[in-house]
Amino acid sequence: MDISTIAGLLAGFGLFFVGVWTLTESLKQLSGRRLRQAVLKYTRRPIQGLFWGAIAGAMAQSLSAMVFILVGMISAGILSMRVAIPILAGANVGSSLLVFLSTINLDVAVLILLGVSGIVMTLFNKDWLRPMMHGLFGLGLLFLGISFIQTNAAPLAEQPWIAGYFTGSGGSFVTVFLLGALMCILAQSMGAVTILAISLGQAGVLTVDMTILAIYGAQFGSGVVTYILSVSLRGSIRQIAMYQIISTNVFGTTLFVGLWIAETFFGVPLVKALLGILANDLPGQMAFLYLVLCVPIVSSVVALTWVERSLARVSPPTQTERDGQPQHIIYVPVADVDAALDAAQLDQNRLVDYLCQFLEADQDQASANKVSGLAASFATLSTEIQYYLEDLGHQDLSPAQFDRLNRVVYRQQVLDGLLGTLSDLVAQLGLAEGSAGMTRFVNLLRTALETTMMTAQSAYLGGHGRDLERLAGMVGDRSEVLGRMRQAYLTQHVVEDRQERMRLVQLTVTAERIFWALDMLRKTIVSERAAQGANEMSETALSA
Repeated sequence: MDISTIAGLLAGFGLFFVGVWTLTESLKQLSGRRLRQAVLKYTRRPIQGLFWGAIAGAMAQSLSAMVFILVGMISAGILSMRVAIPILAGANVGSSLLVFLSTINLDVAVLILLGVSGIVMTLFNKDWLRPMMHGLFGLGLLFLGISFIQTNAAPLAEQPWIAGYFTGSGGSFVTVFLLGALMCILAQSMGAVTILAISLGQAGVLTVDMTILAIYGAQFGSGVVTYILSVSLRGSIRQIAMYQIISTNVFGTTLFVGLWIAETFFGVPLVKALLGILANDLPGQMAFLYLVLCVPIVSSVVALTWVERSLARVSPPTQTERDGQPQHIIYVPVADVDAALDAAQLDQNRLVDYLCQFLEADQDQASANKVSGLAASFATLSTEIQYYLEDLGHQDLSPAQFDRLNRVVYRQQVLDGLLGTLSDLVAQLGLAEGSAGMTRFVNLLRTALETTMMTAQSAYLGGHGRDLERLAGMVGDRSEVLGRMRQAYLTQHVVEDRQERMRLVQLTVTAERIFWALDMLRKTIVSERAAQGANEMSETALSA
């Protein structure tokens, strides 16, 4: 075996891994709000979920990526587990498409695909087109890498040490299974590793039994990847990952390895006998094997209610997760513009409520987890509102609706800015432990901010004129007031600790930003009320 063979294999593996990564990343870019809304619309029935899941699986070629795309949609309240389960089952089936394509000679098609997608990707800067071409280019790289591996693996099979080891011994069976698992962990694509195993089987490096075990190992490795990525998940968003792991990677792998042992060592005609009926050549048999491996997870869709309840017991939803789900925009289509704007404002009201809880939670040092949970709920809900408002902007809006959308979008930006500023303040308050004077200063500042936040909450949610007037006197440019507070503190207390001085400056600067942002929020309320009054006067005049 010369250096060119080794270089060819190395290049093949490099192209293979880059192709898998490119394909997966491009799918993530395509999974925006519109795609997710389409999924919600067309997957209300299990059979629809299986169909569209199969298409998504064919595009992704990474079941772990599909799992975590669904995780994001479930955490945002876009999908329920009842809808997500059939989609993931279909994705398992759809990922077999690439395996079946690999059994066909696609050398010319791959070169054309690389050329066309590469040219379009570089010459046309379209947001919707580039991720698609990027994915197709990755698919071409994947197949090109497989072609390199197939070409250079044939000389490898002729090496005495290869032929001597892969003779069908028990040790080699275990090795092949573990190698399949390892390759899947690295590539994060069971389908891609299956194609690789088929290529080595065609080259004579692996026997039929070893090719089968390599695929079983890839199935197990896919579960390892999903489990590692899901360790930090909690609540119902972990359910979809557990569904994939239990139904396919644990139960499925155990079942099929057991069937292989029974067939290989005891002569019972099972899976290999079935594959011999379905196809005559090794590539075709292994492609059908990949499809057969999807039987357990697809079969579970029949018992959808039982599966859903079982998963809820395994990983019940958390309070943070429930708080982060939209309660209004999810039920109102953006085509109904006025109702959609009302729904967006109702969910924005919840964001205001979360912000007002920040300082309350910080009073108890043991409630750091609550602060973190509030921030997570706010961020999740805010993201969904932003997507929703973006879709609203693409509707046919009247001048009045466009003006109202502009105010709602601006208000959303102010609320997002407040989240970051309040998070900074909470962190700074946690570090502001110093002299007794510093403690008094912090308590005074906290009281002022809490009073202002409660007034802002009352003004925002109620919209009463008296609350707005009170708020107007409390917010805005408060640098002079805070400067006097800071100066009084420094006059009454000799502060020798430079860090304490710096913390004092940071606290007052952050407080100034909060007062300014609350004033911007107040102005959006005032302008909204003024616009409503003008519209009412206009309608009255028209009716008269």
